[in-house]
Amino acid sequence: MGKKKSGKGPQGGAGPADDEDELAEGVEGVELEDGKTKSPAPAPFSFTPAPKGQSPASAGNFSFAAQPAAAPAGGGAFSFNFNAPAATADGEEDGDVDDQDDEEIDKEKLVEEFIKSLPEPVQACVAALNELDDEVSTLEAAYRKEMRELERKYEGLEAPIFEKRKAILSGEQKPDKADGTGVPDFWLGAMQNCSMIAANITEKDEAILKSLTNITSQTLPEETGIGFKLTFHFKENEFFTNKELTKTYFMADASDDPVLENAEGTEIDWAPGKNVTVKILKKNQRNKKGKGTRTVTKTEPCESFFNFFSPPKIPNPEEEPMEEEELEQRQMELESDYEMGIAFQERLVPHAIKWFTGEADDDEDDEDYEDYDEEDMEGMDSEEFEDDDEEEMPRGGRGGRGGGGGGGRGPRGG
Repeated sequence: MGKKKSGKGPQGGAGPADDEDELAEGVEGVELEDGKTKSPAPAPFSFTPAPKGQSPASAGNFSFAAQPAAAPAGGGAFSFNFNAPAATADGEEDGDVDDQDDEEIDKEKLVEEFIKSLPEPVQACVAALNELDDEVSTLEAAYRKEMRELERKYEGLEAPIFEKRKAILSGEQKPDKADGTGVPDFWLGAMQNCSMIAANITEKDEAILKSLTNITSQTLPEETGIGFKLTFHFKENEFFTNKELTKTYFMADASDDPVLENAEGTEIDWAPGKNVTVKILKKNQRNKKGKGTRTVTKTEPCESFFNFFSPPKIPNPEEEPMEEEELEQRQMELESDYEMGIAFQERLVPHAIKWFTGEADDDEDDEDYEDYDEEDMEGMDSEEFEDDDEEEMPRGGRGGRGGGGGGGRGPRGG
């Protein structure tokens, strides 16, 4: 399956390239007071639109036909690109991260210079429009706050229902014909039927997850922050002493989808020799003088569901310089971690029984895409497929609230 890319704009009209040509045409045929018509004049500036989802200040390209007052001396067209890499005196890209930081362009200053380059009447309009935009942003923030309050309200209404579910699972509450044994390994079974979660469960994890008695999800109190918290409740077991393990996602109050700022997990108090997140390696080492051997033991991280409680950190380029490949790897880890958190929050917790029985379908998102047969795939160029490397940082949840068979609950953290 794939997603066909169209060359049309959102309304089926011209694509971005046509928009760029239209914006760069300039002002033509302006009628003057004496009745004469002014010859076509070049536009004072042209703007290359930013990709969808990005602001001009982050990815737009402004070019001036005439050199503004603030432009450097030397004549000719003055242009700048907000996301252009730092360059050396020879015009080559400077690969040194520290040098790039030192020469990083002040985006706010560049936007200010752009606005100053506009005609004064246009500057006045821009100022008025910015004031209106501030009013809209204020209303959007109030809307998001009310949405979070609504989430908390319905979580409170759901809580007694989930308590009844917990009682049935444990055998404390016995429906007709039940014998009080409850539903053994319920949460393990539900998790194994959700592919996003099951992919992270190892055979060693299964023995521990048999002790899992309940999972709850909570929208954070407003005074704590924006986001959500998952709590995993365990009965006494031989692996660790924790009765509860938690995972908390903190989000930015963004105007679009919520953006992940940080994730925190419980430190697990493992019993000696029971830590399934590491493997023990032993090696016999000979004495350099040829007399006897000794056994050297070391531990290495290994795959485990319980790594979920030690989430990857969002890198700070200033404090933690990273190579591009390493940065991409970290982004993939963050994306995977967040998606698993969303799977618990939006799907598994509210509709656990559907996942346990296998009725829920975690491939339902694919229904939004067109089906392709082999002939369609053979006729498609590689350029028609989007590059996964261009994905942004993890964002908020999807879907409407309470979608029956394990459907989404909406952006709970936003």
